[in-house]
Amino acid sequence: MGFMKQRILKYRFITGICLALFAMTSCDSWLDVKPKTEVEAEDLFKTQDGFKEALAGVYTSMNATGLYGRELTFGMLDAVAQQWNITAEDNSHTYYDAVNYDYESTSIRPRVDTMWSNMYKTIAYANNILKYVDEKNVFTGDNQQIIKGEALAIRAYVHFDLLRLFCKNGISTSDEDGIPYISEISKLVTKSVSPKQVIDNVIVDLEAAAECLAKDPILTGREVSTDDDHGYLLNRQYHLNYYAVQGLMARVYMYVGNTTEARKKAMLVIKAHDEQEKFPWVKSDDVTADKEMRDRTFASEHLFALNNKKLIDNIKGYFTSTDKPLMVRIPTSELFPVSEYRSYAFDDIANLPMKLAQYNGKFVAGVGTVYPKRDRMPMIRLSEMYYIMAECDKAEPTTAVGWLNTVLAARGYEASNLLKPSEVNVEDEILKEFQREFICEGQLFFYHKRKGTSSLNNKEVKYVFPKPETELEFGK
Repeated sequence: MGFMKQRILKYRFITGICLALFAMTSCDSWLDVKPKTEVEAEDLFKTQDGFKEALAGVYTSMNATGLYGRELTFGMLDAVAQQWNITAEDNSHTYYDAVNYDYESTSIRPRVDTMWSNMYKTIAYANNILKYVDEKNVFTGDNQQIIKGEALAIRAYVHFDLLRLFCKNGISTSDEDGIPYISEISKLVTKSVSPKQVIDNVIVDLEAAAECLAKDPILTGREVSTDDDHGYLLNRQYHLNYYAVQGLMARVYMYVGNTTEARKKAMLVIKAHDEQEKFPWVKSDDVTADKEMRDRTFASEHLFALNNKKLIDNIKGYFTSTDKPLMVRIPTSELFPVSEYRSYAFDDIANLPMKLAQYNGKFVAGVGTVYPKRDRMPMIRLSEMYYIMAECDKAEPTTAVGWLNTVLAARGYEASNLLKPSEVNVEDEILKEFQREFICEGQLFFYHKRKGTSSLNNKEVKYVFPKPETELEFGK
């Protein structure tokens, strides 16, 4: 049996293990691990392959439609960011209540509760790996530390997004304003900690992850082939690799206003891009190719992306198989005042965003690379590091605009169309870039929240999603 077929079969087994371990009915039963499932976990982690498959299962859990397979990307989060043109006449639309910030409606509240529960499931899966990874002497090469580093990074990534969804900010010192930060498997209820403590824990986990990933091939440059451990350490952009961890730390520090540390982390990634050709800008031929062959998400630039084989199904009823697909609210003529690469992700007739529908429809090899461009959900992009630098340098418009122009040039802008420091407002241009760059990816909502935008599309924004009733009862 081939390695890939073995992986598919093992995913099913691991899903069963995970569901048995972490079935959630209320806050106080999230981590109620029974003796039988303890034995099953022990069996799973008797081999290195068990750890590999368990980690793959964690990434798979992030692809759920209630998480980054829809709601935390092109679904709920882009709806509340007012990316989609859902009007008063569309009162039967799935996200009608979301665009009007009615989070308690019968159509939205169950989705919010599912987001919460599924995110903590993912954290539990990561914690299960971390419980056993240091105990087992079953690893070859650098796999033990790399697997541990990725599990730590996933735990931090998901906790950080929980904070951005369910907390007012990342600086409050009140536990009532916070969420549980779950760092171990336990039968006990995990109480909420303050947003500041959540951020502190996220950074601790990410720094530990970076240390574990010191031998990550994407950092060391070690060549990996399919003959090397069945190619396990290939395709590091599908994993929370060393540079993705640094980029995530830049995002976290920026969220709490620590521009000094955000700058350091963003520059580390940019330096790797400039000096070692990591995460190269997308090639023109990959973007402007035939519609069925276009790289619509600029795959080479992803610091981290989820490999979601079900995207083509997830978008049905939203972009495809519907007579009312999600349409961008801002016309493409306004989003893209000049011709550039990102405009190729749209159907020019209907203003329909096809980043997901079209790139996911065909296998794309692309020019100059053998890696497929389909089935990718971008999670952290190289361009975000440049936006962070521009914002950090906004007091020096020439420098800030220089960072933005680097991205624009990489998007196909002619020199005559690049920004001129004396003619633009840096903050306005960063917002425009978020509106263009992160369609279908959920990051625009978090940008508005960080900036404190009070109104979007003439509606007062509600940035804090309601916690489940069980959390309010048991989690404080």
